[in-house]
Amino acid sequence: MKSKMNISKLIILSLLLSFFIGSHLIAGDLEFRGQLSATGLGFYSSDSWNKLLGLRYIPQITHTEILNDEMFIDTELHLNMFFSHDFTNPEYNIKLYRLKLRFATTQSELRIGLQKINFGPAYILRPLRWFDKLDPRDALGLTDGVYALRYKYNFLNNAQIWLWGLYRNSGTKGYDILPTSLKKPELGGRFQLPFLDGESAVTIHSRIVDASIFEYRETKVALDGRWDIEVGLWFESVLQKNDHEMLPYKWNSMTTLGTDYTFEIGNGLHVIGEHMFFAASEKPFGTEVHYHMTAIMANYPLGLFDGLMGMVFFSWEDHELYKFVQWQRTYDNFILSLSMFHYPEGNLPSFGNSGSVPNQGYGFQFTIIYNH
Repeated sequence: MKSKMNISKLIILSLLLSFFIGSHLIAGDLEFRGQLSATGLGFYSSDSWNKLLGLRYIPQITHTEILNDEMFIDTELHLNMFFSHDFTNPEYNIKLYRLKLRFATTQSELRIGLQKINFGPAYILRPLRWFDKLDPRDALGLTDGVYALRYKYNFLNNAQIWLWGLYRNSGTKGYDILPTSLKKPELGGRFQLPFLDGESAVTIHSRIVDASIFEYRETKVALDGRWDIEVGLWFESVLQKNDHEMLPYKWNSMTTLGTDYTFEIGNGLHVIGEHMFFAASEKPFGTEVHYHMTAIMANYPLGLFDGLMGMVFFSWEDHELYKFVQWQRTYDNFILSLSMFHYPEGNLPSFGNSGSVPNQGYGFQFTIIYNH
């Protein structure tokens, strides 16, 4: 049996739980919630069937302290406890999922700790997926957080400014291929403002990439916007500079154009369409290496409890069509989800390694979720 749990983790988690319980005894409100899920997965890939059974429990403890009518402080602790078995080797783990402290006023918010940071108007093909690996195919909506300090201020005209710093985040985030140097901070910010009856924003982020034998600075600058004019319209566009002479391509660019509309068919058919263009080059906006990906998502409510969701992706370079369909039934506390998929051999470029469902082969996944 493979296990990643050890005594030091148990001690840390016990201290964290003691902190939350102790804070409740002093003052404020303590709230406990949780999500229990069971998953069965079977898919055929590389000339063989793969099977997986899993159990996951995510407890959430929140402590809130109201300071006055305009300010409050809250803390959140989420654990991710899971067990899985692929009929060869069982594996279990307990790890921190979220741990953050938030100080909020009527116009500002300061958060520190292990948290989720995401932004941008795109739904499926997201160039601004810099810090998360959210996957619209995942019924649980899971993504690892990042250790960060993040500040957000809301102006009276609905403009927003975000500032953040990240430190000691192992592994990769978003579409990253290489991790960040553990001892070097990441810094960035975002300014969003009303523009032509919609919203537009500029975002920047910089980090030191650990390429094993050398390090280099990576800088991203992005523009995005969203407008609702009969139909929803949005875009996200990112230009990335990789500053090292040993790299084959020093510039990457990624742009997504999207739209959505609800058709008056039956209970209402909501359709989202997005097209992404990626390029890598020696020069800004060059296209030595490039690919196009189109995605369409359709949601149709069958009634009060049931809904259908279908997604198709088309790779213009490979001329491959990726297909995904999901049925979901929602009760007060329970969610039942059944999905089927067919992906040509090879990775699905739009998500990379999100870890929620396979990116190749064909098969099915069944998930039962209980929220309390």
